[in-house]
Amino acid sequence: MTHQYLLPSALTDKDMQIRKAGFEFEFGNLPVLQTAAALQQSLGGEIDAKSPFEVILRGSILGKLRIERDANILKSVKYRKWLKEVGVEFFPGSIVHNIESNIDNASRLLIPCEVVTEPIPFNELNKLDTLVETLKSLGAQGTQDSLIYAFGLHINPSIPSDSVDTLLRYMQAFLLLHTWIIDFSSIDLTRRFLTKYIDPFPAQYLELVLSEEYTPDINAFTEDYLEHNSTRNRALDMLPILCCLNRERVLEAVSAEERNLVKGRPAFHYRLPDCKVNVPSWSAAEAWNAWVYIEKLASDEVLLRELIGQWCLNNEIFSIAPRTSWALRLTSILSRKFFEG
Repeated sequence: MTHQYLLPSALTDKDMQIRKAGFEFEFGNLPVLQTAAALQQSLGGEIDAKSPFEVILRGSILGKLRIERDANILKSVKYRKWLKEVGVEFFPGSIVHNIESNIDNASRLLIPCEVVTEPIPFNELNKLDTLVETLKSLGAQGTQDSLIYAFGLHINPSIPSDSVDTLLRYMQAFLLLHTWIIDFSSIDLTRRFLTKYIDPFPAQYLELVLSEEYTPDINAFTEDYLEHNSTRNRALDMLPILCCLNRERVLEAVSAEERNLVKGRPAFHYRLPDCKVNVPSWSAAEAWNAWVYIEKLASDEVLLRELIGQWCLNNEIFSIAPRTSWALRLTSILSRKFFEG
């Protein structure tokens, strides 16, 4: 089945290069080595097995992929250095390698597996369908398969510009569409209420950023963001971008626990979508196209100003359930303006 990956208005960055997006798929029920072997068969490339918990697939049709068990205690394999010093070998087929493989197999129902892509050009995102269909064929489990699962699909689109005007418009567009996207995409209640990874932005931050008088320079934009959001746990995590612009200030603001996890890169970290690899008809295009609504709104200055004005008059609508007249009106406006015809 062919899925349509919509294209945003801003296709190139400030250097006139095609923008790219990296994807992080979280899922359950699959051992790392089995997943890597199946992806090699469907996507090509060469396998570089770091351990049964971490494999790099190089030279695939999607470029480099990292397949790993999403647990630092397993990926670190720090115990290997000590065991090697006493003569223990870790080659495939060795006793210790088999033990590690059994650990990975046993943990697959509790600790998610993750496939991380390198940045892919926006006009080549349809290649992701082969990856998703491969995971489905293996029996990968998605967010809806268990009450304890909170698997996400993280998308990291490169920024079109690092100007404060651009970053502000994207943030405003996201805040305006946040509740609508949750409703439109049927974001799973487990991830919304039982984890902190996609916590909503504080009401005070919404009121500040969606004020018609808010025109910060980049330093004020950074300080305001960090004052209200000194954490990675936001559905649109801006810390990687801000870390690129002012690394010392960002690392000073976040907790010691998160300091080693914040990496600077000129890309949005969009963490809202579920990973629904258990749903037969699902494609990554579903999550991507919801992001494109944000892109389109950020690029339409007239509509953005109009919706900010309406929000300032009626901001109480954001404190009630997403299925409101506001959400329905957004569906009508955005569908008619961006995607019909």
